[in-house]
Amino acid sequence: MPCLLLANIAADIDLDTLIRLWPMPTLYVVLVILSSSLGAIGGKLLNLTPSVTRFVMTGIIFNNVTSLTLGLLEGIGSTDAINILLRDENDSPKEAVKRGMSYILLATLLGNLSRWSLGTYLLRKESSDEELVISIEHQPLPGFHNDERQTNSLVSEHTPLIFKSIEKKSVNIGVRIMNFVRRALKPIKEIMNPPLYAAIIALIIGTVPFLKGIFFGVDAPLYATLTRTVEQLGKISVPLTLLTLGAQVKTLPSGNTREIIPQISYVMLCRFAIMPIIGTIIIIYTKDYYLADPMFWFILMSMSSGPPAVNCMNLAQLTGNYQGEMATLLFYSYAAVGPLMAILVMAMLSLIEKNK
Repeated sequence: MPCLLLANIAADIDLDTLIRLWPMPTLYVVLVILSSSLGAIGGKLLNLTPSVTRFVMTGIIFNNVTSLTLGLLEGIGSTDAINILLRDENDSPKEAVKRGMSYILLATLLGNLSRWSLGTYLLRKESSDEELVISIEHQPLPGFHNDERQTNSLVSEHTPLIFKSIEKKSVNIGVRIMNFVRRALKPIKEIMNPPLYAAIIALIIGTVPFLKGIFFGVDAPLYATLTRTVEQLGKISVPLTLLTLGAQVKTLPSGNTREIIPQISYVMLCRFAIMPIIGTIIIIYTKDYYLADPMFWFILMSMSSGPPAVNCMNLAQLTGNYQGEMATLLFYSYAAVGPLMAILVMAMLSLIEKNK
């Protein structure tokens, strides 16, 4: 998965794209907040534990904005429906599809950054030793404690009192600074993982022209060796994930499947009905404030709809939590994706045509 993120994001993203498409990250943050709220509401309605509530939130927040949207875009591009998404009379279906793919790229970047940070936090295992860890963190560091003891041993009755006070105060300040740094870095350390490292590195490479010229392009020094290797490794990520998904569904006990049907039903209701309605309404009423491009509107609407992302299975595997439940959720979601997404896409195109 890190290789897939590094190869796909760094190759096409640039600083100009990030600035020009500012409505997309803004909308994404709004959708994450709304999805999280729906997950919390579902936890109350279904009387779920905090851990299961976070599982439901994960399924609602992180939807498929890459492979599914690309497939829809390619399908629409081969029909007359693409005319609805043309910007003006001088626009062509080929150019519209190309723009749509660049929009999807940024949506993919946002999804990956949040999925491998917030997602790993939501699916984390609860630790019974959390209180012990907190109590240990507030203890002085051994090294500083020893330094303080050694300093005190050097101080005699002949040492000026002011010198002793300064030494002790400096040691205490050092202890406090180190404890503060440790506490500040602890939440960041908990969410950092290989895919998130890869997404951040890809963002840096993509937005710095000098670095991008080293790794990407026919004449790039490292393209034929390092970059091509990373691309090939990334291509096998999705097939391996799907194989794992099938294995998880096969080994899941039938009793456990029946127990999580309410949660699965609620996630699918939010992903295929509630969130698409909310997202479409937001786009229709705010479209005059940004790009006058029907293709851009369509991609923004797609960000609020669709099933949970297949990469959620990688999240569950990374945290070692809810692997079977996530596999079941993905199985039922993608079993129903055909007819449900067909209805959603027709509704989106109809609304875009009326509001052009």
